[in-house]
Amino acid sequence: MKKTKRGPLRFLVIARTAPGRHPHPMEVAVHPAGAASRVSISMGPHPVNAGGQVALSAVLDESRTGLSPLWEKDFDAAELHWAVPYLVRLQTGEDVTEEIVAAYTERHGKAPATMFQDHYGV
Repeated sequence: MKKTKRGPLRFLVIARTAPGRHPHPMEVAVHPAGAASRVSISMGPHPVNAGGQVALSAVLDESRTGLSPLWEKDFDAAELHWAVPYLVRLQTGEDVTEEIVAAYTERHGKAPATMFQDHYGV
């Protein structure tokens, strides 16, 4: 089977903590693509940060109706629980991109930053 190269994915940066919290800076971004959505997380100060990219389903609980307990601490630190209902709806295939942008803008007074990453991880 021939493997096809994927282009970079567009992510919305929905959380970026200040230095010193959690106890380190953290950035969380989402590539909204329905059930194929991805979540990217980066922790720690540059240039020694660590990060990863996972399928949205890995961030949600087993029933796919809420946040996985494994992510509670990170979502608490990033004040990101507002995004969970949108992530749940993304997993069901809904396109809630504009709603995420609007909710972020309402909370922060500006649209979320965007970034591009190649698809990696499971």
